[in-house]
Amino acid sequence: MANKGNIENFKHSFQEEAREILAELEATLLALHQNPHDLELVGKAFRGLHTIKGSGAMFGFEDLAVFTHNLENAFDEVRNERLAVTPELINLTLAALDQIKCMVEDGVGVLADPAVCADLLSKVRRLCGVPKSEADHEALQAIPAAATLSPAMVGGTVCDWQIHFAPGPDLMRDGTNPLLLLRELRQLGSLQIQASLASLPPLEELDPERCYFSWDMTLTAACTRDAIRDVFIFVEESCELTIAPVSSTVTPALEPLFEPSLEPRLRPGQKSGLESIPASILAPGMAPAAPVQLSASDAIANGLKDQRSGAAGRRPYNKPDNAASIRVPAAKLDQFVDLVGELVTVQARLSEIAAQRNDTDVIAVSEEIERLTSALRENSMNIRMLPIRATFERFRRLVHDLARDLGKDVELTIEGADTELDKTVIDQLGDPLMHLIRNSMDHGIEPAEARAAAGKSPTARIHLSARHSGATVLIAVSDDGGGIKADAVRARAVERGLVSADAQLTEAEVFALIFEPGFSTAPQVTDVSGRGVGMDVVRQRVESLRGIIDVASKPGVGTSVTLRLPLTLAIIDGLLVSVDCAYFVLPLANTLECIELTQQDIERANGKHVANVRGEIIPYIRLRQHFNIRTARPEIEQIMVVETEDGRFGLVVDRVLGDCQSVIKSLGRFYKHVQVVSGATILGNGCVALILAPDRLVQEAIRASSPGPRGHPPAATRNNRTASGARARTASGAA
Repeated sequence: MANKGNIENFKHSFQEEAREILAELEATLLALHQNPHDLELVGKAFRGLHTIKGSGAMFGFEDLAVFTHNLENAFDEVRNERLAVTPELINLTLAALDQIKCMVEDGVGVLADPAVCADLLSKVRRLCGVPKSEADHEALQAIPAAATLSPAMVGGTVCDWQIHFAPGPDLMRDGTNPLLLLRELRQLGSLQIQASLASLPPLEELDPERCYFSWDMTLTAACTRDAIRDVFIFVEESCELTIAPVSSTVTPALEPLFEPSLEPRLRPGQKSGLESIPASILAPGMAPAAPVQLSASDAIANGLKDQRSGAAGRRPYNKPDNAASIRVPAAKLDQFVDLVGELVTVQARLSEIAAQRNDTDVIAVSEEIERLTSALRENSMNIRMLPIRATFERFRRLVHDLARDLGKDVELTIEGADTELDKTVIDQLGDPLMHLIRNSMDHGIEPAEARAAAGKSPTARIHLSARHSGATVLIAVSDDGGGIKADAVRARAVERGLVSADAQLTEAEVFALIFEPGFSTAPQVTDVSGRGVGMDVVRQRVESLRGIIDVASKPGVGTSVTLRLPLTLAIIDGLLVSVDCAYFVLPLANTLECIELTQQDIERANGKHVANVRGEIIPYIRLRQHFNIRTARPEIEQIMVVETEDGRFGLVVDRVLGDCQSVIKSLGRFYKHVQVVSGATILGNGCVALILAPDRLVQEAIRASSPGPRGHPPAATRNNRTASGARARTASGAA
């Protein structure tokens, strides 16, 4: 049972690594589509396919290995400049990667759709100049791993190679089966193998997880040294490997590809160890070759030659360094962060108790625990922070496929891919960004004829960008298309009864309507968009992340949709304030300074909610009034100056209690429409404090103070959900 569990763990690791390799392969192919003559990209694609094939075969995924081997052969032809990179090859390979993804996700490595796979391989072989098989499906099922195209063929010239392979002590612990490597080597040609057990220790010292075999082989094949090394590409650093030609059979045309040295396979007096080993365990179908013995003079000569050349041709085994990174399941990471959050809450309680007792020893311990908790919190949050690059890169394939289906020429550009934000936020960004890109491709980007008539470049551009702004991150999807037609949006809204025909709406309010459920201006439904679902999904997901949507558009220039999201959804640094008995937390990243507000200051402003801060007039919002707290205010109040998207504003509170580390707790689904509060936290004294969202608080106050058009209530009450969850603005130079 334990062995079965280990195998399942290895398969799970293979699946995780395969997903990463496939994602990188996809990005490489799309880059190769733009730069078809980049041999470095060709080599990268070849190595990725080779990795998938080798790893799949190692875990018994024969169908996956055989299928991938045919693709690998095609890119080997490209690598050797016998096949050109064409859009057809790229599209076929991308379609094949989709099939491989299905095999990997299923975890069984069996062809998801044999007919589709056979058709893909038939087309790949035709590109490579291989005649179409009369029975592609049967050939796919029965084809050996030595596929139709031999890797690295060099003019059909056959030569002999001497190969020495000695696995390192940790090779099998990493999940590698050396016999599968020998089986793959046989696929290149005729192979004779001789195994040696010279390193086998006494039985009591035997380590069952270590490989004590080494193999000396003669390979007769029409291939280069690189083709042989590709078989051992993933174990080359953890084994002893010698690859050298037999000089008597090397042709002049192949000599530049070979290294001149050959190390001895057996020293004088050394036994192969084959006498007591059954041939069946060497490798399936492999018979041992006759041992090759060297004379003493030959051995001495070879030994001196090794010293002079540094054992040329052999890569000595180097024990790998300790792993620089480890894989941790996301559930364990979330549990760890939750525990850190609970620790932060308990530490706040301890600080409260220490302050009440005024005991120097307890205070000292409390301060030390506070310091350690703060460091632990910072580290735990840094672990959750991931660059958004992987999320951005996955959309290259989406743009490529949609451009092909829609008949448009579109280029995706990326900026700020190294911007980091919380893993939980990243995990939920996929759907919103996908819908925004699909909407831009279908509605925003004009057909080629319309772009030419407008004097635009025939290649349209969609730009993905990310950057930090205080405690938030701004993620924008921009295009250089035709922009949003406000009149069409308004007309559609009137038709659907969302607004009355005589409603006086600002352009910002019109743009906010595109996020309404079921809203679409598309004349007909297509496979890409038109059902009015996409933008509603964007709004819902952004709201669930406590984010804000900005829309900037200009007709004929383009559109930019910006998602303003919090960096983290777990723990934040905040400033604790109070109004009467109510506690609030302001995000520290938004808070600039604190100033006093006296009765004289109010009188000098003639009762208006503005304050003079070093010559700058700052409007302020009374939290007491906003939250309807009906108690008398103190003689001296405090104005917390905060930075928002709409500028600097003040929030008037009774007292400033100090900074705090706040563990964000959700308010639950009953409060999902309360936009000015992003969550709550538990204080050390057991009270609950609301965590305010300054941007939304300011926006709601602005809307509440501005009456709507005649005969209509203010926009905030007319459509609170849209106005709070997504706001729109116009820009003279959008996109």
